[in-house]
Amino acid sequence: MNLYEFNSILSIDDRAQAVWDEGQFLSSHLDGEYRVCLYYMANFFAEVWLSSCDNDYRICRVRAFKSRRLLEPYLSPIDLSTFF
Repeated sequence: MNLYEFNSILSIDDRAQAVWDEGQFLSSHLDGEYRVCLYYMANFFAEVWLSSCDNDYRICRVRAFKSRRLLEPYLSPIDLSTFF
């Protein structure tokens, strides 16, 4: 799947399922009330934004990107050199 195909999936649940099926978990970080999980999808990255309410996580957003700027919150704890 490429970035265009991923972004053309309309349902947030279908995008999340594509990440679970094809993604390789890399890292996560907290952003306010959200746990943001980063996955590598062969030629782009995907983030899954989870909101915690009483320890029950809910998917709020799934987005895909290639921008290195959007990777900045994750860069210190992981080594991306094996992907490039």
